[in-house]
Amino acid sequence: MESGVATRDDRPQLSVIVVSYNSEDCIKRCIQDVAAAAEGVRFEVILIDNASKDETIGVANEKFGDALWFHQIANEENLGFGKACNIGAERARGRYLLFLNPDVFLLSGALRASLDGFAEQDRCGAVMARTFWDDEMQFQLSFLKNISPLAALVQQTALRRPFGGSIFEKFWRMDWATWLSEAPIEVLGVPGGYLMMPRKLFERLGGFDERFFMYHEDNDLCLRIRKALHKIYLIPSARAIHYCGQSLKNYEGPCIRQTQRKSLIGFYTKHYPVLGRLLSVSVLANDVATGAAKRLVELFSGAPVSGGIPVGDPDGIELRWKSVPGAEYYFLEITQDPCFLHKVGARVSGNSYFLAHKAYRMLTPDIYFWRAAPMAGLRHRGSIQVGRFKIVASPEVQGP
Repeated sequence: MESGVATRDDRPQLSVIVVSYNSEDCIKRCIQDVAAAAEGVRFEVILIDNASKDETIGVANEKFGDALWFHQIANEENLGFGKACNIGAERARGRYLLFLNPDVFLLSGALRASLDGFAEQDRCGAVMARTFWDDEMQFQLSFLKNISPLAALVQQTALRRPFGGSIFEKFWRMDWATWLSEAPIEVLGVPGGYLMMPRKLFERLGGFDERFFMYHEDNDLCLRIRKALHKIYLIPSARAIHYCGQSLKNYEGPCIRQTQRKSLIGFYTKHYPVLGRLLSVSVLANDVATGAAKRLVELFSGAPVSGGIPVGDPDGIELRWKSVPGAEYYFLEITQDPCFLHKVGARVSGNSYFLAHKAYRMLTPDIYFWRAAPMAGLRHRGSIQVGRFKIVASPEVQGP
C-alpha cells in the first residue's frame, strides 16, 4: 500500500475532485502536488474531464492511470463546473471533499492542515487555503465575497465611482486582515478553486446548483453554507499556488464576460428575486449608457478612451506611488475589478514595485487596476493611491 493513499479496501478521508477542460499544461503538476501534499491523509483523486480537445486525458492516464487512488470520468460534452463537480461527488468515497482547479498546486501539508480546521474551528462548514498567485509567494489571492444586491449594483455600474469606496472599504480591510493573519480566520466565502467541506454537508445542501454553468456557483454554495449556520474559514497553514485564470486559457465556449454576467444575475435573482431583477435591468441600462458615452468621447476626441494608460512590456511594468509619512509598508493590490473586491495583494516595503515575475507573464490582455494602501502596523494610514495599466496581446509573454 502506498503511504497515505487509499486502496480499494481502504476508505479515504478525503476525495479530491478536479474538473479539467483543455488542461494538459497543468494537470500533471496539479495531481502530483496533491499526492505530495497528502502526508498522513488517506485520499483519492477523481478527475472529471469536460470533453477536453487537447491531451489532458492522455497525460493524466500516462502518469497516474495505474495508481489505485486515481479515478477518471470523461464527459462527452462540457457540462460546466458545478455539474461536473456534482458528478465527482457522487463517485467520491471520502468523508471530506476538496474541489480543486487544475491550475492550483498544493504545498506540503496543505491537506492535513485543511482537514484539521474542521476539528479545531467552531461549526466549520468549509475551508480554503492561503492561496498565492505566484511561485515566489509574494501575492495572495483574496477570499470570496458575498455582497448585497445594492453593493452589486454599485460594483457593476457607474455608481462605483462616487460610492464604491465607502461601500467596499470594509471588504478591503477584511482582506488585509486575512493576508496578515497566521491563525485561522472566518471569511465570507471560499473560491471554487480550493473549496473543502464535509461530504455529508455538501449532500444535505444539494451540491452545486447546476443552473450555474460557470462562475458564482461557489458564491451560491457558500451562501447556503452560511444560511445553514455553518462558518467558513481561511486556514493560513494550508498553502497553495493558483495560476489564476490559466485553466480558462484554452476555453472554447460562450464569451467569458457574458457568462460571468449571466451567472451574476442568476445568483441575485435566485436569492433576492425582486432586487435581482432590478439589478438585471440596471446593469443592462448602464452598459448601454456607458457604451454610448465611450463612443461619443472617442468620436470627438479622435482617440480611444483607454489611451494614455501605461502599457506593460514583455519585461514587466513598474508601479510607483507617492510615499506617505508614517507608513511602515504598503499593501499593493492588483485586479481587473475597479471596486477591488477580487484581487491579489502583496506587502511592499517601498513606494514602487516592478511587476516582472512569472505571474505578470500570465496576465491576459486587458486593463488592470492597482492601488497602494499605506499601513502602520495593522492599521490603514493615509490616502490610498490608485492607477491602471494595460496588457496587450503578445504571444511571447503569455502562459505559465
